[in-house]
Amino acid sequence: MMKMMTGMSVLLLLTALAVCAAVVPYSCAPTSTLGCYQDSQLARVFPVEYDFMSSFMTQESCAAVCSNNDYPLAAVEFGTQCFCGTPEQLSTAVNVPMTDCQAKACPGNKSEHCGSANRMLVYSYSCSGTRLPNNQACVEGFTKSFAFCNQSKTLDERLDDLSSRLNLTDKIAMISPQPALGGTCSDHTAGSTKLGLPQWTWLVETNTNVASACIAPEICATTFNGPLGFGASFNTTSYKLKGVVIGTEIRAFTNLNWHRSATTDIIGITGYGPNINILRDPRFGRSSEVPGEDPFLSGVFGAQMLTGMQEKDSQGHPKMAAYLKHFTAYSRETNRGHDTYNISMHDLWETYLAQYEIAFTQGNPAGAMCSYDAINGHPSCANGYILNKVVRQMWNQTNAHITTDCGAVHNLRGPPISAPSDEAAAAMTINNGTDIEMGSTLFTYSLQSAINDGLTSEEVVEASWRRSYRVHFEAGRFDDINTIDWMKYGINDINSTYHQQIQYEAALQSFVLLKNDNKALPLKSGLKLAVLGPMGVTQAGLLSDYAADHQCWQGTYDCIQPLAQGIANINNAAGGSTSILKAVDVNSTDSSNISAAVTLAQAADVVVLIMGIDKTIEHEAHDRPDTALPGMQPTLITKVLALNKPTILILSNGGALAIDDFMEGPSAIVEVFNPAVKGSVALAATLFGHENRFGKLPYTMYPHDYINQQPMTNYDMSLAPGRTYRYYTGQPLFPFGHGLSYTSFGLTCVNSSSGKQYVHTCTVANTGSMDGDEVVMVYHRAGAAVRKEANHPVPLRSLVAFDRVRVGAGSSVSIDFELTPAMAMLVNEDGVKTLYSGEHEFIVSRGPGLKTDDDVVITLVI
Repeated sequence: MMKMMTGMSVLLLLTALAVCAAVVPYSCAPTSTLGCYQDSQLARVFPVEYDFMSSFMTQESCAAVCSNNDYPLAAVEFGTQCFCGTPEQLSTAVNVPMTDCQAKACPGNKSEHCGSANRMLVYSYSCSGTRLPNNQACVEGFTKSFAFCNQSKTLDERLDDLSSRLNLTDKIAMISPQPALGGTCSDHTAGSTKLGLPQWTWLVETNTNVASACIAPEICATTFNGPLGFGASFNTTSYKLKGVVIGTEIRAFTNLNWHRSATTDIIGITGYGPNINILRDPRFGRSSEVPGEDPFLSGVFGAQMLTGMQEKDSQGHPKMAAYLKHFTAYSRETNRGHDTYNISMHDLWETYLAQYEIAFTQGNPAGAMCSYDAINGHPSCANGYILNKVVRQMWNQTNAHITTDCGAVHNLRGPPISAPSDEAAAAMTINNGTDIEMGSTLFTYSLQSAINDGLTSEEVVEASWRRSYRVHFEAGRFDDINTIDWMKYGINDINSTYHQQIQYEAALQSFVLLKNDNKALPLKSGLKLAVLGPMGVTQAGLLSDYAADHQCWQGTYDCIQPLAQGIANINNAAGGSTSILKAVDVNSTDSSNISAAVTLAQAADVVVLIMGIDKTIEHEAHDRPDTALPGMQPTLITKVLALNKPTILILSNGGALAIDDFMEGPSAIVEVFNPAVKGSVALAATLFGHENRFGKLPYTMYPHDYINQQPMTNYDMSLAPGRTYRYYTGQPLFPFGHGLSYTSFGLTCVNSSSGKQYVHTCTVANTGSMDGDEVVMVYHRAGAAVRKEANHPVPLRSLVAFDRVRVGAGSSVSIDFELTPAMAMLVNEDGVKTLYSGEHEFIVSRGPGLKTDDDVVITLVI
């Protein structure tokens, strides 16, 4: 009989059998106490240590952690410390009376002992059951009869069923922070015990890595170089691969029941990032979080990263649910949450929405985190125009899920809205399209009364709840785990060799060679070098904002090699000598080591100055008042340059630095942004010519006086002297798109259209003696007649396409660009894309598109 069944019949039979059986969750328990041992910082019994939040710690939870890493023994100490090890490590340990390990009860289970000060209780354990992802639903036997657990139902049918089993109070608790469950900013929302539905923690940062605690030594989330370096690479493949890595690792952490640095912040598959706000002003405190100043570049970066993050398995489950940040026009930290800016419809659509339109329509994120900013008096999290009209209607993202930034609902009680009550603030937010509150508790405690007062309705809450839980259904939270291909990911997929190679390649392509007089670079190894400056010795300072939680074991920065050390490693291995000195702080008046630095420089063949800014200068909640190098760094540079030694200036920073006084003196200048974990090795390989993978500037480097010409409060892009390369009419230090190479290239283009209109094939020829990467960009520039006709600002030029190629020495590579009339559209005064009749230029360039060198100009008449 079985042989006669079709494949579908077998599937239905297996599904029916599964309905009857509960999944036994994975759990670990002590099996044998091996003794109490003396332990100290100086003489660890087991080297692998985990700290737990006090309410979480039990012998069982510690054993589960050790099982993740295949350690056969677990140990508890001081009530909140968990250690993992092997029997061999006990052989030299000092055994002490068992009563010494009974001073501390386990906070998560008071009937258990969890060691004491410098006393470690060691035990073996066993584990059984099926490992379930964090907060998986539909696993308990009694849930199997619920329609919302039935995968043969449509998603909407399952949502309907779950909704019918919840009341209004339940639903409000599921879209609002519950302080009793955990931090309100990480947003612990309620589940339902009666439905076998665990709570959910929404916020996992994913802009640069998966925000998490390290799961074991050398097994930490893959931390990438800052987004500005990705912008500089102009490499869409790299953007997507970054997303693939983050999507894989967030699933692995979820499958392993792991957490963020706070152990109560359990990692789920909802991740926040990429951040694709425009770098409107170099003083913006969060410059290091975004990919650059151009909307098209930022949109492509976002769309590609989202595509990688949300890869779908054979059943259509995305690896994760990814959210864009911070929607929109978020570009100033001062007075954030209570500020408002005058933004025309032209600027709104050309600059502040354009990148999100690309990312939403091409990358299809789960949703977005709305920003703190207010546009023309309307806070983003209570702005029905951008959330409902634009995203859900105009961009056809019907189910886009919107969550607030932390505290944004409470901010409505102050300017510019000054809502009269918590109820009014909660109603304004949810009525205008925001679904979930983070960081404050106005939904939690006032949304019900807002409904009672007629300020909002149960129907509005229902819509927000449905959008919230649709995300979970799509990702497989309510599905049989055997139908989710991503369950295969585990500890071997976190910071794997493959992921590290992607990480390294991204770092290599993130650097920009700004200047290279007389081929000062690449350096010859085996020289006498002096490597000076604060950014050469820092570790944490190499990270961008939101390289969140842990990059190295136990939250240290030990795995990040300083830039100066990477240079020394290569130089010294070739018989050279390298002197390293911090010399000055990033920002202080201490000049006591400058004299020693100058002495080292005087004795060196080549001086490498590694200067810049770290997160003490620019960060979330703090804008940078000045774009010049801070502290005594300018003094050090000036004194070293006065020696007339060959000097290489390395800049490590987020927002662009104004180096007006140092444009001429250095032999070479390299911008490295926030190079992070792999930056040291990648930079050293680049400086010595082992690699030639440079990118292009993703922003304009303005002269210092720019900060006196433009107030940060001005959001008008074209107001003189203009903002970004699209409108800036001054002379930049280095323009957007600028970047050199160790080799030389040539560019030619021919019309290769054949049945496909406006296709041009452009050939990049490597005319030098070294393999190298080159970026080719296409800019649109409206002709004079079009400019005259338009009654709105028209960009000087706008990026409409780009590609990156690797070209061997003496070889050439071709790229096809399809140049369409849509690329020639301008945004009019009403925010509508308009195609003007007349002459339009497409400038194909290996740089800023200023119609110089071998730039190719293609004219299109419409």
